[in-house]
Amino acid sequence: MNKKGHVALAAIAGSLSFYTVLHSKLWNPSHEYIGPLLILSVGAAITGGLAPDLDHKTSTASQHIQFSVQKRRFFRLVSVLMLVVGVILLALKLYEGDWRLSVLPAAKNALICLVGSLIFFMLANMRNIVLSGVGITLLAMYSLYGLHWITAFAGLGFLMLPVVKHRGIIHTPEYAIVMSLGIISFSFQQSDTVQILAIGFLTGWWAHLVGDCFGSDGIHSLIIPKLKIGLHLFSNGGTVERWISRICWCSSLIVWVIILTNQALPNVTFFKTLNFLQ
Repeated sequence: MNKKGHVALAAIAGSLSFYTVLHSKLWNPSHEYIGPLLILSVGAAITGGLAPDLDHKTSTASQHIQFSVQKRRFFRLVSVLMLVVGVILLALKLYEGDWRLSVLPAAKNALICLVGSLIFFMLANMRNIVLSGVGITLLAMYSLYGLHWITAFAGLGFLMLPVVKHRGIIHTPEYAIVMSLGIISFSFQQSDTVQILAIGFLTGWWAHLVGDCFGSDGIHSLIIPKLKIGLHLFSNGGTVERWISRICWCSSLIVWVIILTNQALPNVTFFKTLNFLQ
């Protein structure tokens, strides 16, 4: 699935999960908070629906933390040029062996070029730096403050993102299972709002994996790499996927209206017979 398909599928999954939680006996928020909580829940689901594609360098999620391809190429070129100039200037000064004040500006120019090369290199690799920085921060917080183990798990996940391939470990059901157990375990110690956000995020994440199963690429198992689920039902971004997206959005709209008007789902005989959503 492409971005639009994943967002639409995550939206309906998040809407249905919110409806299920709302009508359970475990949670009973005030009526005036239902609308904002619905927005947060669906937003978390859409975030979870896009998050697995952080392992793809050109995905929508990755594009938010890096510059465009043209700018990255320009930054790399400038970085290499400044590095070459800086090394040449530094080599000349080392060869002359003259570091007196009269020639110090030349040494400063070499240092400026080398620092500039490093800055442009970082700009060209902003995605990797951001992901690695988040991962290191989470691991440091887990080590220093003794936070929940999901913090360390998430930190390791962020550190892996710059090096793993697309549809690799991040897209495996085993990774999703461990992450789900950690997030649920953590959220149960928090407020109802955090629990709603956690459920929405996980619902979106699993919806992403289900959506990928429909396509030709599919997902594979981490424990048994040769075990792959790819149903080949439609092509990525094709007509069938676009219709699925429309159906998902229309269904989401219906669920939102039902939730906001505080009504139950239609008591259709088919649903009643199967005890569906009851």
